[in-house]
Amino acid sequence: MPITLVTLAAFVALTTAILFLGKAVTAESPVAERVRQLAGEAPGRTRGGRAGLLSRIVASIGKYGFGGDRSLSHRLSVAGYRGANATALFLGVRTLISIGPALLALVPAVSSGKPLGRALMTAAFVAAWGHLLANLWLRRRARMRVHKITRGLPDALDLMIVCLEAGLGLNATMSKVGEERSTIQDVIGDEFGQVAVEMRNGRTRGDALRALGARNGSDDLKALVGLIVQSDRLGASMSKTLRTHADLLRTRRRQRAEEAARKLPIKVLFPLALFILPTLFVVTTGPALLKITQLTTFMGKR
Repeated sequence: MPITLVTLAAFVALTTAILFLGKAVTAESPVAERVRQLAGEAPGRTRGGRAGLLSRIVASIGKYGFGGDRSLSHRLSVAGYRGANATALFLGVRTLISIGPALLALVPAVSSGKPLGRALMTAAFVAAWGHLLANLWLRRRARMRVHKITRGLPDALDLMIVCLEAGLGLNATMSKVGEERSTIQDVIGDEFGQVAVEMRNGRTRGDALRALGARNGSDDLKALVGLIVQSDRLGASMSKTLRTHADLLRTRRRQRAEEAARKLPIKVLFPLALFILPTLFVVTTGPALLKITQLTTFMGKR
């Protein structure tokens, strides 16, 4: 037990020291913070060449990890992590989550003289759970972000229609939507803002829009991108096209809500059968069973 406490204390102390050191090294001066605010850069975003010390350490660990294929890069992109070291950083965090608790389980077991085979099996089990939890967290993060995009897309289309009918061009419309929606911490606003930045940097509108659909994993957004590209190529009225598509997306959103409402009784059935019905059974039949037991005991004594 003392060995476990010492190992845990050393791990916590080392992690805390690395966190404080990374914060001290990567702290911005007031001048740099003011310049970043004037440039319009979001406070939470860091540039690729100025990653923190802790991020560099974790990313260097992740370079020696396994599982960094293209599908992982796509999942990280869908989840919103698109930095230069995003894959290495995730692999490093997953390695630490897997190996760290495994060492905390292995070292005290070996030091206390327990069988080595059982200790290795326990450590492997803990490491596998850490690996699985990291992947599940990434999948849940990607699913939640896709859900936010799907839910907020009709409102963003309404704003695009208003801007187009007010006389703005398509590029200016996407820039305006990105600017307005980014102020409310909306995913759609960030994505349209990135599209506007890419077009200002010289990328064609079609390529920027196709990249928008490819990096987010939302089927509704991919359909919207294909519709905008096709309408722009054919010269159709963009406002009428977007209005029709916005109505379609609202219909799909209402249908998804109705589908979730229909699934609710089935989902409630299992908690009802496992937790609520046994309690009601005990409350309703408990006094009667106690009375029957008392009567049986009294008759047996007679």
